[in-house]
Amino acid sequence: MISNKKGDHNYILLLFLLFIFVISFTFHACSFNNQPKDKIDVGEEDPFLNQSNTRSNNEDLKSETRQDSKEEETTEEDEQTDLENEEELEEDKDKEISEESKETESLSIKIYYADSMVQYLVGEERIISSTYKYISAFMELLKPPLEPGHFMLIPENTKVNRISFDNGNITLDLSSEFVEERFKGDAVDVLLVYSVVNTFTEFSEINTVTFYVNGQRLNTLGQLDISDPLYRDESWIKES
Repeated sequence: MISNKKGDHNYILLLFLLFIFVISFTFHACSFNNQPKDKIDVGEEDPFLNQSNTRSNNEDLKSETRQDSKEEETTEEDEQTDLENEEELEEDKDKEISEESKETESLSIKIYYADSMVQYLVGEERIISSTYKYISAFMELLKPPLEPGHFMLIPENTKVNRISFDNGNITLDLSSEFVEERFKGDAVDVLLVYSVVNTFTEFSEINTVTFYVNGQRLNTLGQLDISDPLYRDESWIKES
């Protein structure tokens, strides 16, 4: 009897403990469920991720800005180089034009014809190129005068074989027409010779003229001795 009572007592104690355990477990479970849960809103971005993306975007923007700046600097350098090249080309062109202008610079000289009485020489102004100026001056003598009453002395069929300049002297080598087709006469021969001499000595560097015909020294023209180099003689020029 006593044994059965102890067993019942133990059984009741076990049930009581089990009841206490169930009550305690239920209480803790309710307490856990009642605690506020962390909200996870899939619509909101992670602030750390957003900050990381912002930093990455700023770095990309800085990189692009640096790249654009380098490209602008390169473009400016290229434009500056092109501008310098253009300026150099312009300077070269100006130099070439200047040199060409010097080569083709015009000169004003007097060439001499006979007056209406064929007693004196009269001058007419001509503009010639500084290039081959000696031959240009002589070729003007083969053209008709511009002023009425002036007469051309050199036969128009005369050809120039050679003109050379040396130490203040012009060597003039002409074709035979200079002698054969001239107007013959002592006074005319003098005017013919000095129309050439006084024309060439319009150039400050020329002092004398010597005459050749087809490579041979011309010592006389009619009665006129021209064996020596001839100097300018203004006594044959008509006074204005």
